[in-house]
Amino acid sequence: MITGTEQQENIWNDMQNGDGHIVVYAGAGVGKTFTIVEGANRMSGKKAFFAFNKSIATELGERLPDDVVCSTMHSFGFKAIRSAGRTKMDKSKTFKIIQEVCGSDYFAVPLAKLVSLMKGALVEGNDRQQIARLIDKFNINFESDMDEVIAYDSLPRIMRMSRDFTTIDFDDMIWIPVVENLPVEKFDVVFVDEAQDLNEMQRQLIYRCVEPNGRCVVVGDPNQAIYGFRGADSSSMDMFVDLLKMTSRDINKFPLTLTWRCPKNVVAEANRYVSNFSCREDAEDGFVKEFAEFNPVKDDIVLCRYNAPLAQAFYTLLSEGKSAYVLGRDMHKGLTNLVKKVARKKLDMDTGEFRVLLIQYGQKETAKLVKKDKKNQALALADKLDCIHIFNDRVDTVRQIISEIERVFSSEGKGDIMLSTVHKAKGLEADNVFLLATERMPHPKASNPQEERNICYVAITRAKKNLYYCGPRPQ
Repeated sequence: MITGTEQQENIWNDMQNGDGHIVVYAGAGVGKTFTIVEGANRMSGKKAFFAFNKSIATELGERLPDDVVCSTMHSFGFKAIRSAGRTKMDKSKTFKIIQEVCGSDYFAVPLAKLVSLMKGALVEGNDRQQIARLIDKFNINFESDMDEVIAYDSLPRIMRMSRDFTTIDFDDMIWIPVVENLPVEKFDVVFVDEAQDLNEMQRQLIYRCVEPNGRCVVVGDPNQAIYGFRGADSSSMDMFVDLLKMTSRDINKFPLTLTWRCPKNVVAEANRYVSNFSCREDAEDGFVKEFAEFNPVKDDIVLCRYNAPLAQAFYTLLSEGKSAYVLGRDMHKGLTNLVKKVARKKLDMDTGEFRVLLIQYGQKETAKLVKKDKKNQALALADKLDCIHIFNDRVDTVRQIISEIERVFSSEGKGDIMLSTVHKAKGLEADNVFLLATERMPHPKASNPQEERNICYVAITRAKKNLYYCGPRPQ
């Protein structure tokens, strides 16, 4: 029998001998996967573990007992849809519906994002109050006021058409089984990890998978809730607890706060943001250095709250003869689309002329966002503009700007040093972590101060030995 820490033994004892739902508040690097795997060995009945992505599902599937079904939520929902009738994937489904309802000339990107958020929050197409809340919270920026009016008027029909599951997109894999109340496979015990990052449709799908007299083991860390920008609820774990209160079982809560990853000085730094977080007595001291020299080497990680400093750091490392790569292939599409928009698709325009247009565009759009009090979107735009200026200063034409953006942000895995935003580095770790642009962490103009503090905590706790602030200590 494996022996764990006192906290782990308390959790395992309740898994094996208790009969209530279990909620585990697990900090960074505390061995939560090990805790879940061992707990699954000690629990009986039909069991399932839901993971966020395929790689985690594959990894956990190899470690969990053979009697545990390990699946992503999307794969599980897709299985329910296929059982209900023939279907096929079409990632452009929402865009096609918008064009059919609003016209082929309508700029569909903001409305498609809104539809995705509505699915995640389980908001109906005629609920204008909740739609307005989503537009405001997630800074949905339509091309014009008329486009926004058209969106409001069209959403009831768009959402009705979206429920047709002869074709589905990625969101539909979870949304359709919930809104159509499709039969889903049920389990005696359901494990869910990273519960702080769930939205309402994900919580509802998981809840429906638990047998009427089944148990749910919910693991997560509210202090690592940093995905509010993509629709996750900052209080997701509390919402899950409220959902479980509807069952006949008690809810037992447990802390898991002893990190096996971070050394003493890194933990002390993390304690500035999260007090209930500690390390082993025999942990290394490690060190935290302020105004550190930027000198990462092979297998180190460079983190930043923003993309522009990462792009600059990429070129700095290359000029020093080091190999590096930027994590996040999806970033280049938004940047190249913005470049084309500003240049009016004149790809042979020289960068001097483009710089003037870029500055004018930035001033105009930022003023509009500030006037509407869309702080997060103004900050995101500023980061994009800073990124593009970096590329603009290195080449001669707009076409070359686009090529350079694609080169840098498609370099994933092709280098010794990883550069990443904090958001994309969640779940990663390295002996040495370098943190850039620390003077803007937490960002004083951000609309969600607690999430900004969470970002600092996540960044700090990636370090297994040493943490280097390439600037002042975050506030």
